[in-house]
Amino acid sequence: MFRYSYLSACIAAVSIAQASVAADAEVLDSEKITVVATDATSKKMPLELDAQVSKVGAPVSELPYSVSIIDQEFISETGAKSIQDALLYTSGIYSGAFGIDTRVDSAKVRGVDPLKYLDGLRSHYSFYNNVRPSTYALEQIEVLKGPSSVLYGQGSVGGILNAVTKRPKAEEQGEFWAQVGSFERKQLAADWTGAVDNEGKVLVRLVALARDSGTQVDHVDDDELLFSPSVTWKVSDATELTLLANYQKREGGITAQFLPTQGTLEEGPKGYLSPSTYIGEPDWDRYDREQQAYTAEIKHQFNDAWSLTAVARYVDAETSTREHWANIPVPPDADGNIGRTIFTSDKSTQGLNWDARLNGQLTLGETSHKVLIGVDSQDIETDEWNRYYGAYAGTPINAYDPVYGSVAAIPAASITDPASVTTEQLGFYVADHINWGNVVISLAARHDKVDTTSEGSSTTTSSATTGHAGLMYQFASGISPYVSYSESFEPNTGTDGTPANNLLEPTEGEQTEYGIKYLSPDNSTSITFAYFYIEQLNRVTNGVTPGGVQQVGAEIDGWELEVRKNWNQLSVLFNYSDLDAKDVNGGRLPYLAERQSSIWTSYKFGNGFRSGLGVRYVSNNVGWGGSPVVDGVTLVDAMVGYETANWDFTADVKNLGDKTYVSWCRYASADCGFGEELNATLNARYKF
Repeated sequence: MFRYSYLSACIAAVSIAQASVAADAEVLDSEKITVVATDATSKKMPLELDAQVSKVGAPVSELPYSVSIIDQEFISETGAKSIQDALLYTSGIYSGAFGIDTRVDSAKVRGVDPLKYLDGLRSHYSFYNNVRPSTYALEQIEVLKGPSSVLYGQGSVGGILNAVTKRPKAEEQGEFWAQVGSFERKQLAADWTGAVDNEGKVLVRLVALARDSGTQVDHVDDDELLFSPSVTWKVSDATELTLLANYQKREGGITAQFLPTQGTLEEGPKGYLSPSTYIGEPDWDRYDREQQAYTAEIKHQFNDAWSLTAVARYVDAETSTREHWANIPVPPDADGNIGRTIFTSDKSTQGLNWDARLNGQLTLGETSHKVLIGVDSQDIETDEWNRYYGAYAGTPINAYDPVYGSVAAIPAASITDPASVTTEQLGFYVADHINWGNVVISLAARHDKVDTTSEGSSTTTSSATTGHAGLMYQFASGISPYVSYSESFEPNTGTDGTPANNLLEPTEGEQTEYGIKYLSPDNSTSITFAYFYIEQLNRVTNGVTPGGVQQVGAEIDGWELEVRKNWNQLSVLFNYSDLDAKDVNGGRLPYLAERQSSIWTSYKFGNGFRSGLGVRYVSNNVGWGGSPVVDGVTLVDAMVGYETANWDFTADVKNLGDKTYVSWCRYASADCGFGEELNATLNARYKF
């Protein structure tokens, strides 16, 4: 089969790489080895970097809370096709809870769905209503773990995911990228940046991508068009203006088929179903998304101590959903026939959000301060039309031997146009990052006011004041223990997606965290450890029917560990996470693996070849109400690459052993979903 040809290519490439090392070991002189060692150890650890998501301009090693950074190099090295993929080797994150998913980047941070941001502004609203970012357009992904309302106003108790867009650079550089892979995947992309004037005051970047691809589910495509131009104008030595545009169009279907328990988790009347099973209608079902977004960012340096940053984005996105799924919770009959539910919905998101902040550096006695004063706002309207929820109203189909072409007529009188929902939020925040000798103190507070209006109804107003306090001590050895307390306030946009169309209540929470960060004197080793306790109110989680959500309370305590080590040619990343996540009644939270462990190793051979190998363990999870129990799984990923002159060739494989497994079930005897099968790609990049 097509996917096995890529597996064979990867295995062959690994063998070639190993053979080349053996043959060339004797001819590698010490000078070359020294060069390799310098390149490998010169790369900065994430603890050394400034995370945009923190807003205060301090390195991650000084923050008395947890932040993870996944850069573009790691995204490319692991063959990540989505943000969900890129987070598979990050501590404290359960990524891919619903298996391969064309709808959304599914990731839980410390057991909680994070809010998704792009360049520091919220990017996702409501459900089935967004276009997921393309990883090719990103510089890095930042994960702020724990409550972040004090900086963002709209932050979940688990944290936020902030995707950072590629920006123009002064040095001219670029690449062309061609990719083919499993499920007839074909993709072309290009990225170019540089100055367009002799003085280097006007910098431009062009990022583009086109993909034609199937998925592991029959008749479900994952096609994409991306065009993301940007320009930076250095108005003066003190002022810089950056404009970014993003156009994305994704066409295809929904890989989540909501198949019955009988045939997935349990053997069905005709055996087990294949992960490729499609119970929709090829010429009718679809999930198409289109988005235009325009961002402006201005930076002004008043003097050596004070600067102003302001960023604003206008977004206009639409989605069109036509979908069938198996009647829930009805098992197939003795011949494998199932009834179907039919669903239609068109949605849009329009609006403007912005953030303006003043950063300053002060010295008061023996203390130095990084001060932050800011205001942010959002004015977002989400709308829905052509909504039809035909429970048990679709035509039947045989799950084992589907014959397509029968779509039930939808009564015009049953199609609804739910009221649009407008959310207006205004927040003010202040923060102070204090260095006092070896002591780091982090303080912040903010106040938010949110007005939510459902068309034709009165406005609901909510407000909250949240805070953060953290304390760290930095020993000369590189060990830095810390403690912090944070609160969250998340004004949810939209409704619960049920026929009642109820407005969602704000989600609130608080967290206490104790941790240790370690960065070795030579910066070759970093270790982060954190223990946390979280309380959450009005948690938003999947409901008892597809497309619907519910709100519940939760208590979560757990710990996470991340270890990074760079040798001359070998790099190792190890993660472990352990959670105890319960709802207010003491029941286990659904769709969440409480224990995870992963290790990713990469090795540069010194003759142009490199390789990577990863192992991921995910423990069991449960459905709503504590059952059924879905078994855990251990998966292996691999990568091999060869670089020569301007060319870079790679092959990557996810789920190298091609394990077939169920990743989730909704509740006992309801619907379930498969995890990702073996998925391989071959890549050729020409860099200039």
